[in-house]
Amino acid sequence: MSNIIGIVVIAIIYLCIVIVLFSPSLYTGWLLIMSRYTKVKRTGILKVAITTFAVNAIVVLFLYHLVFDYFLAYKVAEKDAAAAQAVENAIVSQENFYSAHGRYYPVGPIRGPYHDDHGLTVEKDIILKVEPHWDKVSAKETFKAYAVHVFGKEIAVSEGDKKIQKSPTDSGEPAAIRAKLLNSVK
Repeated sequence: MSNIIGIVVIAIIYLCIVIVLFSPSLYTGWLLIMSRYTKVKRTGILKVAITTFAVNAIVVLFLYHLVFDYFLAYKVAEKDAAAAQAVENAIVSQENFYSAHGRYYPVGPIRGPYHDDHGLTVEKDIILKVEPHWDKVSAKETFKAYAVHVFGKEIAVSEGDKKIQKSPTDSGEPAAIRAKLLNSVK
């Protein structure tokens, strides 16, 4: 039920934005309609309405590309970098714990802000999960660390080799991991 309410609220917000952005076109359209019902005939109102709509559509298209290609993409990349930083912090914390205790410790999934006694810090709105496991190939204990920002697109993954990989969550296993992490800390 809360998902439906959220979708309705977002749809209403987008409708209000469209009304505000296309208000010049709506106004000239209204003038065009009202000129049809009055006895005073104004010539050129149709041409003004079409010109206003064309200019308005160009401005809205420009604003759309400006917002989604530059501002939001920059913010999403910033959020994804914060998730990668959380995985890096987890790697350092796990290595310190392993050198002191001879094993890795599980974490989460937790949602930041978070700080533990082993030096792990997670920023706000980042979800982190660390799973220790036995690597059969190298016959040693290792860990997998996953981090995702709530408003990010990519999932940061490290499989104990101190390398951080960013996987886009379009489909497949990264999408399943992201969904699992987001649903685990609602």
